[in-house]
Amino acid sequence: MRAGVFLAITALASAPLAAQDDYEPGFTPEDDLDCALYIGALMAEMDASMTPDNRTGLTSAFTYFIGRYEAQRGLNVGEALAERYLVYRAGNSAQIAQNCTIRMRSFGSRLQFAQSALVEVEREASGGSRGEPDQ
Repeated sequence: MRAGVFLAITALASAPLAAQDDYEPGFTPEDDLDCALYIGALMAEMDASMTPDNRTGLTSAFTYFIGRYEAQRGLNVGEALAERYLVYRAGNSAQIAQNCTIRMRSFGSRLQFAQSALVEVEREASGGSRGEPDQ
């Protein structure tokens, strides 16, 4: 098992280069807050009709954008969201929606790539172990 985990980490360490070709890192922490606010509004709007898969996907994306913000700014995210809300409301909602949708899809693609890499690594580790104990 430990060998499989090591191989997975090794594979994932090299995965971002190939998986992030469509990712543009030029977004600011405030852009991340805008996306978190957009997703929060989308979730509130869709609440009654949201499927479990939609809820999971949107919650993951919300968490992703909040995590990006916190990693870069380290400030109280609740206060930051409250302060950013007025700027978000005054912004170009169509542009925010487009940017955030593209970024969510890119994030989803990277997660799918990571999952495929982990499955492949685990399959190779399981097939190649021949019952030998993990080192």
